[in-house]
Amino acid sequence: MKCGLTVAQVYQELASALTTEKDSTKITVEDQQYNVKIVDERDELDTTNLSDYEFETTSMNDQGKEVTKTYKLSRFAKITKGKSVESLKRRNLVNYVSVTADVEDGYNVTLLSRKLQKEIDKYDLPAGYTIDMGGETETTKEMVKNMLLMITLAIVFIYLIMVAQFQSLLSPFIVIFTIPLAFTGGLLALLISGQELSMMSLMGFLVLSGVVVNNGIVFVDYVNQLRLDGVDKREALIETGITRMRPILMTALTTILAMSTMVFSHDTGSDMSRGMAIVTIGGLAYATLMTLFVVPALYDIFYRKKEMKRVDLGDEATLSNSDE
Repeated sequence: MKCGLTVAQVYQELASALTTEKDSTKITVEDQQYNVKIVDERDELDTTNLSDYEFETTSMNDQGKEVTKTYKLSRFAKITKGKSVESLKRRNLVNYVSVTADVEDGYNVTLLSRKLQKEIDKYDLPAGYTIDMGGETETTKEMVKNMLLMITLAIVFIYLIMVAQFQSLLSPFIVIFTIPLAFTGGLLALLISGQELSMMSLMGFLVLSGVVVNNGIVFVDYVNQLRLDGVDKREALIETGITRMRPILMTALTTILAMSTMVFSHDTGSDMSRGMAIVTIGGLAYATLMTLFVVPALYDIFYRKKEMKRVDLGDEATLSNSDE
């Protein structure tokens, strides 16, 4: 405290003196409200006369009377020119400064954020300073994390449902192999089409997890039925490939044709849904073709033992498999 004034008192009085406009009231003209401001047209404070601004203080003298004294700002303060932020922001008791930027059309926010993060990592920050990416980048990371968790849970739930259906752990394990095939096809479709991996494309992978297993279920279920009727394993696989190829292809084709409308659409919002449609079409087409080759091979490998303790589909009979 100097001259009976605190820093807060000096700041408040100077802030009031530097403010030349104040809201007074509001008037209504033809149903429109307007703010009325009072403008002080007296000499305004600036860098030339700010040091001469006078503060009045009141104190008590030895006789108990109030004494008013006047002090110029130059007596206890020095005015210098410098740069400063408009306001100080704090988060968790730590000062921070926000730097915002907009991305032009035709550029991907995620890819630009990755490039920017690489440049930030190269920069040697002073002690006590950190740089954190936020905004849409932070939101996208959180959404991707949640979407990956949803895809993982979806695969687990699909497997458990198939275990309950087949009454076996092995047959659902064979069917679940169609999901990696679908994901491979979806990534290849994104690469060929030049699309970026986005939230909507990740949603396409989630859709694939539930759709593509249908082909494997149809194939494995029919093989098990033939084996229940006493058909040899190899013959059952060949018969299933011939008999079930048309239904599998037709089911996949109808879904692909339905999703193709989203790929070639130019309506509002079609750009967002196009990534999901491309992933679904590419993954389903690739997985459908590979299912006719991979699933029979896996079935033959996993059921290579001569005896089966239990047949799928909940059947309680025990079969003796004489496959060589």
